Amino acid sequence: MKGLLIWVGVLFLLSGCAAAQFSKVSPSASQSFEINRIADVSKSALQLTEENQLLLETKLQEVLEFCQPRLSGYEVKSAKQARLAYWLSMSGLVAGSVVSPALIAASASGNAAWTAGFSGWAGATNFAGESLKSSGLSGTTIAETRNKIITSVRDQVSVAIDTTKSFEERRSALMKARSECILYEIAVPSVPASK
Repeated sequence: MKGLLIWVGVLFLLSGCAAAQFSKVSPSASQSFEINRIADVSKSALQLTEENQLLLETKLQEVLEFCQPRLSGYEVKSAKQARLAYWLSMSGLVAGSVVSPALIAASASGNAAWTAGFSGWAGATNFAGESLKSSGLSGTTIAETRNKIITSVRDQVSVAIDTTKSFEERRSALMKARSECILYEIAVPSVPASK
């Protein structure tokens, strides 16, 4: 029985450590990002339009290169948290529906302590799974937040590549897209508000 308690304690410790990793905001997030319209009186309006278009395209590429690793990294983190929650749930399922009944069938009185331990584990994992979900550590919260930011970035990129929009509108869209990626980096899962 003592060995079982130690084993359960180690599993809870490992699952807690895996779920409670916090990432720091990348130092590159605070780097200056600006887009200044090219205005050279020695060039024709067509040349300036072409150079400003090239400038916006270059800055768009910078924004995408800035955002892509951040959003991909959180996709990996979301998958890792979801796997942790899944295996925690499966261990409780097996403990409660396979191991405990088998111990009871073998010798109810001889395996009483083990049966109680595995039955307790089954109940605890159900509670732990719900706690992970409500605290945003089941992988779902990160995935939902990531998808919202991807949608927002996509909307801003649509404006940025629209040549019918003014330079200022397109520049503003690129700045907003980059800002979304920075804000995503500091987003923290939280407990949902009660209804």
